Amino acid sequence: MQMFNYVFLPTDVSISLPKEMTKFKCLILIEREVGRDYRNEISKALVKAGCLYSLAWGIDCSAWDDSVDWAFLEVYNFGDYPEGKFVMTTWHEDETLEKVVEFAKHCTDYSEVMLEDILVLDFAYHERSELIEKLYLAA
Repeated sequence: MQMFNYVFLPTDVSISLPKEMTKFKCLILIEREVGRDYRNEISKALVKAGCLYSLAWGIDCSAWDDSVDWAFLEVYNFGDYPEGKFVMTTWHEDETLEKVVEFAKHCTDYSEVMLEDILVLDFAYHERSELIEKLYLAA
């Protein structure tokens, strides 16, 4: 059964990622400024929790892509890593919200693993879980 988790983050506060998600994709939506240290903290938490595909959209989305890449490399001391643990990262700076949500649903196959579970981290000023879930289910 597919799991859809949405976390609204209007400020840089500590978060706890859903424990029941172990192999998942994460859609990072950035519509407000996010501090570098906080971005790195979240990226490390995602890798540690089992995120296997990270998609960033919005303000400084390429910095999020890099941050998750670095967090992954640090876990394995910049050396060899198990193939099944690699974290794919993408950023989508010139796409609409609808397009990136559609990409998150249909274009995130991970080697032999179908990533059904999705975590949405929404760094915004207004909560929009219903909109994002509606877009995701309709895609």
